[in-house]
Amino acid sequence: MIIEGLYFIFGTLSINIILNAWKDNKNRILIAISIYMIAVLMKSIIDMLFYLLDLNLDVEIIGYVTIGQIIGNILFVIQLEFMFFLKKLIKLYTLPFIIAFYLITGRILVNSPLPFIIYAMLVGYGSAYLLIKDGKRKLNGLAVGMGLFFLLWALGQTIPVEVFFLFCRLFAMIMLFLGTKGFYEKYIFPDLEEEKKIMGVWIAKFVIKD
Repeated sequence: MIIEGLYFIFGTLSINIILNAWKDNKNRILIAISIYMIAVLMKSIIDMLFYLLDLNLDVEIIGYVTIGQIIGNILFVIQLEFMFFLKKLIKLYTLPFIIAFYLITGRILVNSPLPFIIYAMLVGYGSAYLLIKDGKRKLNGLAVGMGLFFLLWALGQTIPVEVFFLFCRLFAMIMLFLGTKGFYEKYIFPDLEEEKKIMGVWIAKFVIKD
């Protein structure tokens, strides 16, 4: 419960910073990030309510489908929509809904979490790779923070240990929070820029020497 509370606090602070940034530059991507984060925090609120009411998210409601799995599919729909919006892949906007439909239908018929785990790995690690790569290339700390968030979230999803998952989620939210606070621009990117300068000097000397 303490971990969930800290997760919610860092998430709320992150959304507040992102929305304040949107007020300054009106960047629609910041709104898309905020919508995703609000959905994530809604899941956190549901988790805390179920805990306080001593209810179980793993209760099967139809076939082998649980409440937690439905919420997880909704979050991945929003995550994929966010990535498609970021990459301007308009024609793929319906794909996340189709995938979620087949995953839930399959779960009704077959008691196996493997398809969802594979889906979570592909979406989570794929999103993380693209965001971290773009963030480093463009020196965008928020993109790196989002990438690390997706990376740690996916890691927690793929190892079915509840305590490990909770800590992964918390560290994921902290990484995102650091991205909103300019941590990566201040402490990580200057080192990258220095490495590029050193490499540029080394290459220049090498060319001159030849």
